[in-house]
Amino acid sequence: MQKPKVLLFDLGGVIVRWVGLDALALLTGLEREEVIERFATSDVFKAYEIGTCSDDEFADELITRFNLDTPREAAKSLWNSWVQECYSHTKETLEALRPHYILACLSNTNALHWEHLKTHIDVNLYFDHSYASHLINSAKPDPQSYMIPLKDMDVSAEHVWFFDDTVENVQAAESVGLTSFHVDRNVGVVPKLKELDLII
Repeated sequence: MQKPKVLLFDLGGVIVRWVGLDALALLTGLEREEVIERFATSDVFKAYEIGTCSDDEFADELITRFNLDTPREAAKSLWNSWVQECYSHTKETLEALRPHYILACLSNTNALHWEHLKTHIDVNLYFDHSYASHLINSAKPDPQSYMIPLKDMDVSAEHVWFFDDTVENVQAAESVGLTSFHVDRNVGVVPKLKELDLII
């Protein structure tokens, strides 16, 4: 397999821990799949992810959708608390890769999480390019969400390897020509990079 020019990473479940689905399941007594379904069927959640609704609108929807007994600002804090530290050895690995590859991130995220993420990793220090769904106004698995980084970086899909913890996003990336790999969200991307001989 020909080595890539660009390594493109999802963030939550790949670079940093994202525990929101499991946390909401525990908090509400819902099954994880039901939590996913409630997010997927909410127009507000979808709008927030592509930057077309406010933090307050999102927080109100979170409270309503999951019957949370908490005020708006507390709901925002709770939401941020589910974005957690980087997986072990991830920062050191990115530093080791950066002299050899163009590093980029493509994340389905939102204004609250994007700001909170800075407490765990400064994307500008570890990535040459960063693409957040709420800033590019497009979210995975929409094909456009992959095309925007390719166009901005002026690189063809064949030269990019993509890493994501969601199978649907991996399959969508493959459909537009990216060589794509599914990451186990329990351990993050480092084991996959070792498996592919990108790091020792």
